[in-house]
Amino acid sequence: MVCIHDNENLPTILNLLEASYASKESRVAVTTLFLVELQGRARPILVANQAHSSLDPVSCNSNHIDNALRQYAQQNEGYVSVQSFTSISTFETMHDDVCRISLEHGANILILPFHKRWEIDGTVDVAHRSIQTMNINVLERAPCSVGILVDRGILSASPSLLMAKAAYYIGVFFTGGADDEETLAYCTRMVRHECVYVTVVRFLLFGEENSKDRKHDSDLIDEYRHHNAGNRRFEILDEVVKDGIDLTTCIRRLVDYFDLVMVGRQHPDSVLFEGHDNWSECQELGVIGDMLASPDFVTKASVLVVQQPRTIGKFVKCNVNMNPVPKERDQLFSPFSFLFRLLWVEKSSSDRDSAPICWNPKQFR
Repeated sequence: MVCIHDNENLPTILNLLEASYASKESRVAVTTLFLVELQGRARPILVANQAHSSLDPVSCNSNHIDNALRQYAQQNEGYVSVQSFTSISTFETMHDDVCRISLEHGANILILPFHKRWEIDGTVDVAHRSIQTMNINVLERAPCSVGILVDRGILSASPSLLMAKAAYYIGVFFTGGADDEETLAYCTRMVRHECVYVTVVRFLLFGEENSKDRKHDSDLIDEYRHHNAGNRRFEILDEVVKDGIDLTTCIRRLVDYFDLVMVGRQHPDSVLFEGHDNWSECQELGVIGDMLASPDFVTKASVLVVQQPRTIGKFVKCNVNMNPVPKERDQLFSPFSFLFRLLWVEKSSSDRDSAPICWNPKQFR
């Protein structure tokens, strides 16, 4: 599921969708929600765009985005389905609509816009501070994984995967923890795309060779390494660092090799992150995500900050009256789910609603 507030983010969003690799064996169902701030005393509404194509002045932007998404679906004919909705509400309550649709459509991951916008000259503008509040609320309540997209595509004129089939370079900064594991699961699906190159950068704390966490992470990395054996577009790079300064220096050295950097939101306690919380500006991005999104961090790479679901099946209230949202049982980005712990496997049409099972790379060798 993708939430869109500004159509300037569309090229980067399309690259993200295309990189997620729809195929005959693993179809993609995209649900798009246009976020429109409620003006005056009008009543908030949530509508399916196909049935309400005359929501002026919203229709101009939404039609442009709908056309682009339809083109994406046509390029992947038979493997991609698209549904779009519009939420016209206050940003203080819009998270209700976001979480409701993601729950009713069985989304595996929910992509949210960042509240800051980069201009072509490199300056940073706060597009809408209320979006930050909405993002924080969604992170607390979402029934699925969440990714916050920091879009710098305008700075680099990122190549179009959809139209030009240009090479697209993705870096995954891995320090450990559930959110980084979620990110690793996502990128493993992406690298199946013939134009996507993935480099997993694993930061290893000096002197922690025999720790339990290190062994767990090494076993996990080895599974992904084995699963991607023979794929020259997938590589793992180990970087040994002593402290947070080393970590920052290493990230600055590597970041500009990539069009997109992916990182987990939260990480286990470590000396690598000591003191960073004191100057963190955007807590919803976590320590590394906040660093990468800082205006002081000069890079042209976009960033996707991923969080594993914190709650499953939590009640989501509805702030508007409407009919139930139609359900699509095609799971987004299956069989390689963004949920590291839960995976819906579509075995056949007769048992496609079967219960989730534990994710294990060995299953797909």
